[in-house]
Formats: sequence, structure tokens, C-alpha cells
Amino acid sequence: MRRRHLLAASGALGGAIAAPLSAEPKAVFLDYTQEQLDKAYDQSFWAPQMATLEAGDGTASSEVRRKTPPRTERYGASDTNLVDIFAPPNARGAPVLVFIHGGAWTRNSRQDASFPAPSLTGREAAYLAPDFGSLKTMRLPEMIENCRNVLEWTVRNAASFGGDPGRVFLAGHSSGAHLAGCVLITEWTKRGLPADAIKGALLMSGMYDLYPVRLSSRSAFLHLTLEEEAAASPMRHLGRIACPVAIASADEDSPEFKRQSAVFASALQGMGRLASRTIAFNANHFQENDRLGQPDSEISRALFALMGI
Repeated sequence: MRRRHLLAASGALGGAIAAPLSAEPKAVFLDYTQEQLDKAYDQSFWAPQMATLEAGDGTASSEVRRKTPPRTERYGASDTNLVDIFAPPNARGAPVLVFIHGGAWTRNSRQDASFPAPSLTGREAAYLAPDFGSLKTMRLPEMIENCRNVLEWTVRNAASFGGDPGRVFLAGHSSGAHLAGCVLITEWTKRGLPADAIKGALLMSGMYDLYPVRLSSRSAFLHLTLEEEAAASPMRHLGRIACPVAIASADEDSPEFKRQSAVFASALQGMGRLASRTIAFNANHFQENDRLGQPDSEISRALFALMGI
């Protein structure tokens, strides 16, 4: 008995000695380890000049606002529910674009998103940029509701600034593309609007399923219940999308923003809702956004084709 116990103990000890001293990091989503997934949702890792590029958008926007001051309206109950309106001179029946800015749901404002306005007004379209809040002061469901409210306000009030309520389009970049995606899955008939209140959308490098986002380091500021995660994941509500959607991403974007764009585009194509698929070459996440302010860029051309302008 003692010999058997000794052999058993020796075997256990030998097994322990033979075991690796440190296990390989395990995957937490697809093939990503936790460190890899965190980096895949950290744009500063892929675009070290992120702060400079975002500041450039603010500078360009200030110059646009100086040359052509926008009309600013309140679209909701709060004093912060503001939207800037850039309309072409003597506009009447103009198509309308509402642009939802990015910034990881925490940065930037409507005043940093004026730079694309000349590209749109130069083609006789109106351009609107709203404020809709930040995770610094509110939760994501409230931000989504603000974005839905500004679209509803735009449709109901388009004629007041020379816009056509039957030709309202939507665009967004990064977290703004996520918010725009949530606007697309709104059940507009419950708000007294046509099901196709939005006639088309351009979504640039967005997040369309929040499950991997919530697993990443962004969970430090993106606090959601499972029900809220599901409700705010456009990929899980494809049947509610009632308009053509153009998807864009950048070739130097982070791997997760490229993957999410590709998966969402493939799903839209399968249901006949994909208007176009554009890759911005020689561009990172933020340089892609800048190209919306360049009338001859591949991003602007995709938008103009979607809007028919």
C-alpha cells in the first residue's frame, strides 16, 4: 500500500513538474487574446497621430463656421439638444444629410463636424451636424434616443430650412456610425413617420455588434446590460433596416473596425440593402473621416451616389 501511495505521489509530482510553467494567453473573442482585442478597439494604437488629426477636423470646422455661420436649432427638450444646419443659398426642396460624429462616444461635438458642409452645400444639399451627448454625462441608450430624435426633428422640419422631408439621408463615422446604425433600426411608424423616413445611409468604420466591444477595454466606460447591448447592436436587427446602406472603411484601420464593416456589409448585401462598399486606401481611421470633406474623394463619391446628387 505504501509503495502504491509513493508511486501515485511520484506520478502526481512528475505530472506537475511536466506541466508548463505558464499557459498561453487564451482567446476571449475569435482568435483575439484580451490584449489583442483591447488593441483592436484602441484607435490610438493604429493611428498614433489621432489627436492631431481630430484637432485638424476642429480647425477646419472652425474655418467653415467662420465663412458660413450655420443656423442652430434645438431639436429636443434639453438645452444641449442642438443641431447646426448648413443649407445652400435660397434652398428649396434640397436633399438633407444628417452627420453623426465619432469620438468613442466620449469626444468631439457638432462644432468639430462642420468641415464636410461645403462638400454638401456645393451640390445643393443641406448638411446637419447635431450634438447628442457623451458617455461622460449620460448612458448610451440616451445618446441613441437623442440621435433618433434629431432625425425625427429633421424630417418634420426640413422644409423650414429649404430641405426636402422626403429626401433625408444619414451618415456617421466610428462611434457615430454605430449610433447611425441604431437610428437605422428605429421603428419609425411608431413615431408617426413613414417606415422609410431615412432614404439612405453612409456608415464609415463603425461597430455594428457590441458584444466584442463590451469584452474589450472599452467596457471601462461602456456600461451596458445584456439587453441594452442587444438593443444597440444593429447587426441583430437587420430586418428593421428599410433603406440602402453604403459601408466604408479604411485600409489602415484597426482589425476589428475592418472586420465589423466587412461582416455588416456582407449581411446587408445578402438582404439586398447594400448600396456600395468603399475602402479608403492609404488612410487610417481618422483620415477616412477627413475625406468626407473632400468633394472628389472615394468617400464623398459614395455618398453623392447614394443621395443622387
